[in-house]
Amino acid sequence: MSKKLSTSSAVYIGLASMLGAGVFVVFGPAASFAGSLLPLAVLIAGFVAYLNAGSIAQLAAVVPRSGGAYSYARHYISPAVGFAAGAAFLIGKLGSVAAIALTFATYLAPGFEVVVAVLGIIAMTLINIMGINRTALGAKILASTTIGFLVLVMFTSLFAWSVFMPPAPGDGFGVLTAASLFFFAFAGYARVATLGGEVEDPTRNIPRAIAISLGIVLAIYLLLSVMLVKRLGTELAFTLTPLADISPLPGPFASVFAAVAALGSLLALIAGMSRTAATMAQDGELPALFARLNSKGTPYLAEWAIALAASALVLTESVAFVIGFSSFAVLTYYAIANWAGYVQPRGETKRPKFLNLLGLALCLILLISVPLSALLAGSCVLALVLALRWGLAKLGRTS
Repeated sequence: MSKKLSTSSAVYIGLASMLGAGVFVVFGPAASFAGSLLPLAVLIAGFVAYLNAGSIAQLAAVVPRSGGAYSYARHYISPAVGFAAGAAFLIGKLGSVAAIALTFATYLAPGFEVVVAVLGIIAMTLINIMGINRTALGAKILASTTIGFLVLVMFTSLFAWSVFMPPAPGDGFGVLTAASLFFFAFAGYARVATLGGEVEDPTRNIPRAIAISLGIVLAIYLLLSVMLVKRLGTELAFTLTPLADISPLPGPFASVFAAVAALGSLLALIAGMSRTAATMAQDGELPALFARLNSKGTPYLAEWAIALAASALVLTESVAFVIGFSSFAVLTYYAIANWAGYVQPRGETKRPKFLNLLGLALCLILLISVPLSALLAGSCVLALVLALRWGLAKLGRTS
């Protein structure tokens, strides 16, 4: 794959990945656990994201290969652990694609969520298949539009009064559960690393793009969490459309902005997933057909396979469940990334090793804090995939 993405393009892909459906739906479910301590939950999730981003940047500077933590764990730990990271990434992001598509459809066409969600997935897949330059251009447009809308919402909220009672503070475990859910809204910060094989000067540009996009989004999320608690009070825990509820624009306009943001997130998410799947196929961890490229250098069969699997998940029609499911798997992925960063030779990085250990520990704490149904489902699916790989490998050795 040729390197085509500049630093600014990579930043926009990171912004489009984070400022998608998550920011429009996750505040309500997270507030139901954290209450008035929602900003603290955002800070915890952001701090974990910062530690993870540091590990990703540390590894990407030495291993500039598409695949993110899959490639890093395979390089520094073992192929089996690398596969676990890749599997966790793909499983978690399939849940993310389904959640984002359902959010897009809920805002844009209530009552026709499943059909419209599937159409949204297909449309973004087609754009990605046309080539990475169109993905970067689409991310710039969609991220800029979303940031403009969010700034408008925050500015007008400064001058508005709340008519609701303030929420009570959640307990310690509730804050951790809220942070684990809110991690869903941060999870796109390292999407640039999964496109490592297509970034110009990846040693320099990947760490910069991750740091810039994460810093911008953390500031936006913190401000929004404070304003939403202030404006909606106890009602925040019972809404899936909090930004539409406080938007100064008429309902249909707010819904359009939410839909546009969701499309931007889908665009970058599917691109990152397909590159990880293609890299795993090149290494023999997935069927070789997923590594096939079209004339634009896009792994088109991997794109279509992801679209098909995500469309099947859309049938669950449960945004809250798939957010928790996605967070569990993605936190597993980043736990492995921190592990790989810890075992990376000291001569390859100046970053203190205790930061890798702290990131690993916090990822493990948050992943066991997700809602119980998501914890059980995520554990079972990941264990099944790993058992299948082990069984196939054993069968290959004995045949």
